[in-house]
Amino acid sequence: MKVSVALDAMGGDFLAVPNLRGAYAAVAEAATEGTDLKVYLCGPEALLMQTLEEISDDPQQARSSEYRILRSQFEAYLESGRLEIVDCPDFVEMDENPLSAVRSKKKSSMAAAYQLVKSGQAASAISAGNSGAMMAYGIQILGRLSNVRRPAILCHFPSSKGVSALLDAGANVDCRPEHLLQFAQMGILHMQKLFQVEKPEVAILNIGEEEGKGNELVKEAHQLLRKKMPSAYVGFVEGRDILTGKVDVIVCDGFVGNVVLKTAEGVAQAVRSILKEEMSRNPIWGLGAWLAKGGFMAMKNKLDYREYGAAPLIGLNGVGLVAHGSSDARAIHSAIRIGVHYAHSTFLTELSEELARLKEAN
Repeated sequence: MKVSVALDAMGGDFLAVPNLRGAYAAVAEAATEGTDLKVYLCGPEALLMQTLEEISDDPQQARSSEYRILRSQFEAYLESGRLEIVDCPDFVEMDENPLSAVRSKKKSSMAAAYQLVKSGQAASAISAGNSGAMMAYGIQILGRLSNVRRPAILCHFPSSKGVSALLDAGANVDCRPEHLLQFAQMGILHMQKLFQVEKPEVAILNIGEEEGKGNELVKEAHQLLRKKMPSAYVGFVEGRDILTGKVDVIVCDGFVGNVVLKTAEGVAQAVRSILKEEMSRNPIWGLGAWLAKGGFMAMKNKLDYREYGAAPLIGLNGVGLVAHGSSDARAIHSAIRIGVHYAHSTFLTELSEELARLKEAN
């Protein structure tokens, strides 16, 4: 089965470089495995080709970069159609106002990626760029699934059980109780269909587990979820529970969710940095670290956001994936894997059917 994904090749803090490298690696991996993957590279063609020339001819990259590009092979992928550049005159800046971008940049690289999904040429649109613009373009071009009040960013956290899902991670900073209810419903189906969790449990993120704690939003949402999903809803969890696997789905407004996400990323980076620094202070500790290298690498990979690639904009009428703004080639490569994973899934159809059923039941 041929799978195509559309990549905003200008998305992210580092623009084209990691996107070209990540796309090249994904296509090379697929070719090695005998799978039929195509990646559309959306961006200004002249700039993408100039960047390709600069990084592929860099004598340092062959020695230093895990994601090196062989220009002749890249051009062969272009010739064969495994890679295709979609020329776009504009791209969205990271600090650009999302609504302004949607209005003024109809032919941006981000918009082009979504248009390819809408036309059926690509199964998913991926960008490490401005997440607000990614959501705004998604709603404008793909629209919402029927019965979806607000799409949300769903991110995965490693846990003792595998992964847990948190939403919203930044799309909706102000929410009402019914939004959190729908986030819970979408998160549950996501874990069932994509992670084969038979009976996912859901909780609201709060400052304590006790009844009566929290702001008005979480108090009202608590009563609503307890009424609407008594078998799946288990109450409140605190921030310390996110990585323990206590529940499968955690819901909150996008303001809180984004703070949690960024804090977790910062803590993971700090732990790696501190461990590295401390192990270098003492030769014995360094030897111990070398002996435990496998365990440290497993922990590093589990906590590394690059392994998770991208977060789905759940609730859109199509697949949109947001990667981290500081994504390197490895993160983009992982994001493309996620895009392929969604292409093989019937999740969108099942989500639409489930939301229709829930609406009718209520």
